Amino acid sequence: MRIALLGDIAFFGMFSLKNNKTLYDYFKDIAELLSSYDLVIGNLETPFVTHAKSYGHKSAYIKSECENSALLKYLNVDIVNLANNHIYDFGEAGYRSTIDTLHEEGIKYFGVDTKEIIVEVDNNKIILNGYCCYSTNPLGIKSGEKGAINALDYATVAEKLESNKNEECLNILSVHCGQEHVNYPNYDHVRMARQLADISPYVFYGHHPHVAQGTEIIKDSVLAYSLGNFCFDDVYTSKSDQPLIKQTQNNKESYVLDLTIENNKIVKHEMIPIFMREDKMLIGAPEISAKLKTYNEYLKLEEDVFVENRKAIIQSYIASRKNARNLKWYLKRLNVSSFIQIKNARVNAKKYHDSIIKYLN
Repeated sequence: MRIALLGDIAFFGMFSLKNNKTLYDYFKDIAELLSSYDLVIGNLETPFVTHAKSYGHKSAYIKSECENSALLKYLNVDIVNLANNHIYDFGEAGYRSTIDTLHEEGIKYFGVDTKEIIVEVDNNKIILNGYCCYSTNPLGIKSGEKGAINALDYATVAEKLESNKNEECLNILSVHCGQEHVNYPNYDHVRMARQLADISPYVFYGHHPHVAQGTEIIKDSVLAYSLGNFCFDDVYTSKSDQPLIKQTQNNKESYVLDLTIENNKIVKHEMIPIFMREDKMLIGAPEISAKLKTYNEYLKLEEDVFVENRKAIIQSYIASRKNARNLKWYLKRLNVSSFIQIKNARVNAKKYHDSIIKYLN
């Protein structure tokens, strides 16, 4: 059995049929590649919304016209994860619209409503569960409730792996977590993923950073911390005609995680590089393959070296963002919502500690 895992899928901007009538040609090569798999799974970041009001307090909201759901079918995507920090950008109405649209296209979903998916092909039984980490400052998390995003909680995930241990199955955990635009994963998540591998072999299927991060094998588990963007455009707000987040070369380089499963065991994995070129999605660039190998090497560093290297990159990224902003930029965005965002971030930091940090050895 062959499975393809895809990174962040966002059908807006240049990746919306409304704005780009050539998208089917753009995705032609990757769609052909994905048609060769028994199962294709992606992380859907954009809710499918026609008319809905933005929800909560965020710096930016993203959505997709419902017609773009046809692109999932064209790309041969069978199942999508919805446990992420954008699926609730337009509240309950946007969430329900997304679910309805996926039903109409015949595409399954997981990561919400405590929903898991079981797929059986040949002698393989795959169990899919999705979780969103408080490190992403998500909206719509209400653990254990219907109509809500599944929270990443170590105790819950560990219990799930333990309960499935004797099921003769392979668990794939879709995890939305980490720091955006940094090729080093959060070391807390590295420790967590490795610790979970002590319970049972599984796949850590990571996304959210919008750049690729390393993959490693730990005790027969494949831990892929971030697959990067599958498709994602510049992010704008109503406050400026300049992008809040502009896609860099790093954001455009990612990979498809190719898994070969036999009798519920991972016998092979491959990182197939992809690149978001302007005219088409490019598959198999050698220079991206070299970078992916470098990111894998990061995971072999001693923890203190890893943490220091990551810290330096984050500081450099923050400095570059600040240099692009002046006092006028900040004053234009300073309002009640800004203070609520700061408050929510502090609340989520506490929840992150209680759901992840306190469980790590």
